[in-house]
Amino acid sequence: MAQAKPTGSDIELDHEEAELAHKFFFRLYQTINLTLRAASKTLTDVGMSPQQWSILDSLSRPGLQEGMTVNGLVDYLMVSRQSLNGVLKRMEEQGYIERVVNPDDLRSRMVRLTDEGKAVWRQAFMNTRKLYTESLQHMTDDQKRAAIATFERIQKNVKKL
Repeated sequence: MAQAKPTGSDIELDHEEAELAHKFFFRLYQTINLTLRAASKTLTDVGMSPQQWSILDSLSRPGLQEGMTVNGLVDYLMVSRQSLNGVLKRMEEQGYIERVVNPDDLRSRMVRLTDEGKAVWRQAFMNTRKLYTESLQHMTDDQKRAAIATFERIQKNVKKL
């Protein structure tokens, strides 16, 4: 059975959907760039990059006093192992993190915060809290939750690609 050719209205709809998707992802790209720039300025006071902040913040979550494996960080942050290793090396040199033997698998290492890393995380947290509050000041809690849910759905779909 032959498939019907798209009509003019079908083509327009596809074009409109594509334009909307393009605009959505371009706005997301712009927002990420603006946010990274603002985060860089905010974190300058503590001598840290947004990438370092994301690692410290990940390791400071409850229940992670013993740290995370590098693979766990790669999965959680959704970054490449290669880019993560470079940042981890610099953070280790700065005294923010340490790599210790994984008690569950002696062949692997855990990355965990040092006391200095915890202290700098606390200071960075106070700095970023202001950025977050001011950036989201015109959104209700429900709007924030809806945006988080939207981003999580997009992440899930993109992971399937």
